[in-house]
Amino acid sequence: MRYHLMYSLLLVIGFTACKTMKKPDLVDQQAQAAKLACKLPRVLDGSIALGFPKVDSLAPSTGQVNMAVLFVDFEDAPASASTDSVFSIIHPIAFDFYKETSYGRMELNLAPHHAWLRLSKPSEHYSTAIYYGQPHLDFIQEAVDLADDKFDFSKTHIVLVMTNPAADKIKLGPTFKSRDPEYHIKADGASIPTGITSGYDINYWGGIWLAHETGHTFGLPDLYHFGSDSLNRYVGTFGLMGTCDAHSPGYFAFERWVLGWLDVDQMYCHEKGEATVDLAAIEKNGGTKAIVVPMDSTTALVVESRRKIGFDRDTPEGALVYLVNTTFPGGSGLIQVKPGVKSEYEFLQDAPMTKGDTYTYSNVSVEVVEATEKGDQVKVIVK
Repeated sequence: MRYHLMYSLLLVIGFTACKTMKKPDLVDQQAQAAKLACKLPRVLDGSIALGFPKVDSLAPSTGQVNMAVLFVDFEDAPASASTDSVFSIIHPIAFDFYKETSYGRMELNLAPHHAWLRLSKPSEHYSTAIYYGQPHLDFIQEAVDLADDKFDFSKTHIVLVMTNPAADKIKLGPTFKSRDPEYHIKADGASIPTGITSGYDINYWGGIWLAHETGHTFGLPDLYHFGSDSLNRYVGTFGLMGTCDAHSPGYFAFERWVLGWLDVDQMYCHEKGEATVDLAAIEKNGGTKAIVVPMDSTTALVVESRRKIGFDRDTPEGALVYLVNTTFPGGSGLIQVKPGVKSEYEFLQDAPMTKGDTYTYSNVSVEVVEATEKGDQVKVIVK
C-alpha cells in the first residue's frame, strides 16, 4: 500500500512538474516572437542602413577595432604643427566616446604613424576627390602607399587620413566605405573596407567629429535632415549621428542594439496591453534600456531614459520617445524624436518627458510614472 501510494504521488508530482515545465517554454516562445517583432529588419541593401542584421563587410562594432592614423600635407599647404599635436585633436576623445557608449564592448584602437606624408597633388585636388567614390579611395590609397614600408596594415579595420588642419581648401572630412572587395584599401595583404579623411572642419569639431564618422564605418546612417533648411528637424541635438554639436551625443538605444552593445533582454518588447517598466539611464551600463513597441514590420516606437552623465552631461533629462523606420535612408527621418511643444528651432530640447507627462502616438500612450537620478519608470498602453 505504501509503495503504491508513494508511486502514485511520484506520478502526480512528475505530471505536475511536466505541466509546469511546458508553460515557461510556451511563454519563452511567445516572448521570443515578440522580441523578433521588435528587431526591425534592415531593408536597404547598401553600405549605410539601420536595422537587423547590421550592415556586413564593413568595420566591426565589437571587440578591438583597429584604426591606422596617417598624417598628410600638400605642397600648397605644408604642415607646420607636429603630428603629436594633430593627433591630440582626436585622441583620447574618440576612444573615450566609444568606451562609454558601447559599455566597454568595443575598443577603438588608434595606431598613429607619426610622420608627415606629402601627397602628390595640390590640396584643391583632394577637396574634390572626397565627394566621389573612386577618387576618395585613391586619396586614401595614396597615403597608405606612402606609409606602407614603415607601417603594418595587416590587422587594420579603418584607415584615418589626417590632413594638415591648416589646409582650408579641404572643407569637410567624410567617410569612404565599400562592401565590394574590388574597391577596398589594399596593404600588407589586407583588404580594408573603410577609410576616413579629415578636413578643415576638424578645427571646429575635434575628436567628436571622428566619433561621428566612425559610426559610418559600422554602417550607421546620418540622422540629420538632408536639405538646406532645419538640419535638426528629426532628432534635434540628440544622437551623434544627428549632429557633431549634439547636446546629448550618446547613440540611441536602437542604434546600440543593432551594433551589438545591448542585449535583446535589455530591450523590453511590448506589442499589446499595458506594461510598466523601469528604464535605466542609457548612459550607464546594465538594466533595461528601452521599451520597443512595433507599429508594423519595419516601424517601432521606442522609449529610453536620458541623464546628465558622461558625454550626455548637457542633455535635457527625461524619457525620450522616438520613432524608428528602417525603410528610410539616411537624411530622411529614419529616427524621429517626439516633437516638443516649442518650435523646432529649440532643437527638440523639451522633447524628453518628466514625471506626470504623457504622450500618445497612434494607438500607443506613454506616461512617465516616476523619475529618479537612475532612470524613469514608464507606463505604456497599446490599444
